[in-house]
Formats: sequence, C-alpha cells, structure tokens
Amino acid sequence: MLYDNGWSLDMYVDRQAAESLAVAWGLAARSRRSLVHVPLKAGREGPAGIGEWQRSSVVLDLVLVQPALGFPPSRWKAVRGRLGAGRPHTMEIPATDFPRGGEDDDRPARRGNRRDELRFGHAAGTLFLTGTATAFRSTGALVHALVTDGPARALDYPGTHECVTLEHDGARHGRPLRHGPGMMHIEYAHGWKVA
Repeated sequence: MLYDNGWSLDMYVDRQAAESLAVAWGLAARSRRSLVHVPLKAGREGPAGIGEWQRSSVVLDLVLVQPALGFPPSRWKAVRGRLGAGRPHTMEIPATDFPRGGEDDDRPARRGNRRDELRFGHAAGTLFLTGTATAFRSTGALVHALVTDGPARALDYPGTHECVTLEHDGARHGRPLRHGPGMMHIEYAHGWKVA
C-alpha cells in the first residue's frame, strides 16, 4: 500500500511485496520505452497494525518511467482508462542489476548529477517516479536491500524496522513539489499481510 498523508508518501511492504517492488524497479531501469504500472489501491486494505491516521490517508498507485519515453503524467488518466486486465508475464531481474553498497549506489548524489535522480509527479491518484536507468538502478538497490536485509533485521532486532527514504530531486535543491509530497518512505513490515 502507498499512502499520501499530505506531507509524505508511506509504503509498507512484506517480503513478497518488496520482491515485486524490486522487480518493478528493475524493469524501469531496463526499459526506456515502457510505463511500469504498479496497481496498489484496487480492492485492498492496508496491513494490520497501522494506525487509523494512516487509514484515512489517500491511497495511490505507482508508475515508474524513464524520461526518454516523454510521457507527461497529465495523460495518465486517459491511458489508465483504456487499460484492460492485461496478461500475466513472468520476469526475473537478476540481483546483479542492483549495485551493492559502495559500487555506484550513491554516485549521482556525490557527483551532483541531478539528471540521475528521481523526480516525483502526481496525477489521477497515482505517484509517478521518473528517472534514468542509473537513477532506477541506484534507488532499486535500496529497495532490493529490503528483500535481503529486512527479514534478517526483523528477526535479529524485533521491534525495529528496515526502511528506505526516497526524495524528489527538487527537494534536495530547495524546490518542493507543488502537487503532493516529495518524500517517499518504504518500510519493510515483517509479518504484515495485506488484508
């Protein structure tokens, strides 16, 4: 589930959801000409254990896209209206697609290359994350770490959590978003299941 509570975007994932999210990030990194749509709000309830304040937040879908496609989020409502049920596909993204700590996971921030940072957009009940292949690989490494580190941390240190925080590139440069929050917090919630 992805919640917009007005000041931040909060997502809760169990191991299976973290794996699916990492695959979506991998697809976005590999595919310059695709919209990677992650439907999160249709017919679901949030995980047991979250507060009522979160349940009253707006639930969003997620789209990951590279700027090379040139897709404006403002067109999403019309495109989404034409989507059918789709056809299931199986895709495996090798873990080697995601750099581990120290390889190049923070290279864009070190070099100040804003082109390789994620940009957030909000349209039609959907959060758009737009970034280059490098941006999706480096932030995907953080998402993928939830799969590998989240369960171990939850077992070794009960009561703690593993999380990732992503920011809209403008937030780091003093340009907040006009429409919606520019910070996304993804928390590995051990044992939480979608109801």
